[in-house]
Amino acid sequence: MKYAWILIIALGLLVSGCAGKDVWDPYSSGHEFNSILAEKNVSADDFAKEIDSAIKTAGYNSERAELIFLLARIKEDKGMMSFAYDFFQKAAEDSEINEEKALLFETIASIEDTAYNHLRAAEALRRAKDNYRAMIEFKIAAGLKNAWKYDINGISNDIAFSRAFTGISLGNTRIELAKDDILVTQADGVKRDYKTLNLKSPYSEQVLDSNEGKIVDGLKVIGLKQITASGTLAKEMDGKWYASNEEDVFMFEVPVSVIEQPTTRFIKSDIAIIADTKGMATIERQAIDNKATAVMAGCDSLGDVKAAKYLADKGVKVICSSDRMLSMLIGMKSGIVSSDFKIEGDKAVFGDRALEISRYEPVVVMDYAGRDDNLLGYSTPARYFGELEKRGAKMAYFIAEVDDAGQMDKVLKKAKEKKASVIAVRVYNEEDYNELKVWLEQNAGRKAVLFDSETSEFGYRIARELRSQTFFGEINPVVS
Repeated sequence: MKYAWILIIALGLLVSGCAGKDVWDPYSSGHEFNSILAEKNVSADDFAKEIDSAIKTAGYNSERAELIFLLARIKEDKGMMSFAYDFFQKAAEDSEINEEKALLFETIASIEDTAYNHLRAAEALRRAKDNYRAMIEFKIAAGLKNAWKYDINGISNDIAFSRAFTGISLGNTRIELAKDDILVTQADGVKRDYKTLNLKSPYSEQVLDSNEGKIVDGLKVIGLKQITASGTLAKEMDGKWYASNEEDVFMFEVPVSVIEQPTTRFIKSDIAIIADTKGMATIERQAIDNKATAVMAGCDSLGDVKAAKYLADKGVKVICSSDRMLSMLIGMKSGIVSSDFKIEGDKAVFGDRALEISRYEPVVVMDYAGRDDNLLGYSTPARYFGELEKRGAKMAYFIAEVDDAGQMDKVLKKAKEKKASVIAVRVYNEEDYNELKVWLEQNAGRKAVLFDSETSEFGYRIARELRSQTFFGEINPVVS
């Protein structure tokens, strides 16, 4: 088999040579990669200057290649892709990691769509023991069609709680991680962050000191093995994108916002390679392939939640680093948490911090009424309590709307009006943190249920500084 692949590649070289195409990065056309500009509140020219400065100080060919690739996408300059191509070639020559080589050669094939490049990607994937992906690349090179399998059914949750309840208990789920665990995580926020131009190889030893990276760094003390999922294949069907499970069935929907990250590669108009994996949907296959005992990624889309439950049902310990859509699983008895963690001896413990709330106790719940999609995490508390109500556990909660970041004062004002000592909020920035900390420290009886906060520097901090007064949204609430 080895020599057959070598022969195929040699034939591809003879047929295709090394001739390039007139159009570089041909299949990215029609995608919008500049949403990052609004998120960073910078112009394309200013961000291009930032990238240019980063290129000059980059230490590795792979990092330079990624930055030039990003710059070409932001400036919408496909000609510049030829320079990224050259650096990706050098990076592929430098790499000694099979999985990294595979991603690099697939990237090269996405920039210059030739049979030769796809055959090189196929061989690199075969060496990385990803035979399914290797065959896809081979079929592209040979002009053959691939037979795709789909399962696009959604999640059905028919759980209904008794309406004759007296209260709920949140935070009883407990997940332990130890030295013998294998933790597979997403790449975005752990190893890389294109928004801050941290674009070293996802296979490097680097771990970011923010976002999910801070969580992974905090877990190092227990000595577990952490693997970063990168280079996930996504397939488009009827205008939606899906990632596959380990049996090559495309079943986990991936949001367009993830597909249109400016670091995503397109090897065909309907086939994408996600370098910066983001969300549980984008890591499920690699988690199973790597025999993960635990996973950590965002649970912010329907596909993420479907993947989270799929993994939990297989006995994998699931940690949602963000939880905007996780409440869809309320009552389904899945081994999933979205809490902070603490170190207990030689273990890291997530969850296991119960909060009892009486049915008629007033609870003030944050909701988001703004238009910035980057701030939708502020709607997570209201989504959670809305799902409880939908399933029969209607609490005495009151909505406090915010329309921008840093408006914790609106929630606290409503709490004062309703004489509430329990609030459900997101802590995203320093203003949120400062307001909430003062409110909690004024009265030890006050409690805050935190949602979508753990990957924020300030949410991470307050959960540890005021552990006895902060809790988390529980998808396995005890309703009695």
